[in-house]
Amino acid sequence: MSYSYKAILFDCDGVIVDTENISNEIMRSMLQQQGLHIDDKLLHERFTGFTNKENLKTAEDLLGKALPESFDADYRTLFHATIDEHLEPIKGVRELLSKITVPIAMATNARRKEMNFKLNKIQLDERFSVRFCVEDVANGKPAPDLYLKAAAALNIAPEDCLVIEDSVAGITAGKAAGMRVLAFSETLDAQLQRNAGADACFKTMQELETLLGLSE
Repeated sequence: MSYSYKAILFDCDGVIVDTENISNEIMRSMLQQQGLHIDDKLLHERFTGFTNKENLKTAEDLLGKALPESFDADYRTLFHATIDEHLEPIKGVRELLSKITVPIAMATNARRKEMNFKLNKIQLDERFSVRFCVEDVANGKPAPDLYLKAAAALNIAPEDCLVIEDSVAGITAGKAAGMRVLAFSETLDAQLQRNAGADACFKTMQELETLLGLSE
């Protein structure tokens, strides 16, 4: 089955760049040092795709105490050092983007500095000339604000937009915006994504090409 659409809105982390696993493992390791042990299910349900601010609040709620004042800065320092050395686009993303002819945009819970750094690093900043980050809206994902802002910038009705996501927070945001959502399930549980409202799941960018009607 392929989907009809007039625009495609992409998440960034875990969909365009392979950062989700990096950030998750850094967060998991740092929280373990604070006495909080997180399994994969909890990690994907409560942390993946949410803003860093939300993740710190969730961690403190689970811990029952405040994290060290330097925790956020230490996390960001380690995360940036790691992606500066290891950041790569998701396999097949460049080929996929080269085949898309409708307008596209990016909508990410990352901060602007981080978003721009990642896109420059993998040389896709020009392809995503229309892009929005968490600082551009009142509420990040799972609120629909980012996706609605991206659709408005492209002058495309929400119901004519497809969202490409992976996290529960992002899927929830896309559905709340009135859009159909296709979920990348290479590392995340597809059933978890469907439970969040994903219209379909795919494990490779080649599978996504088929869903988008781009396969030769």
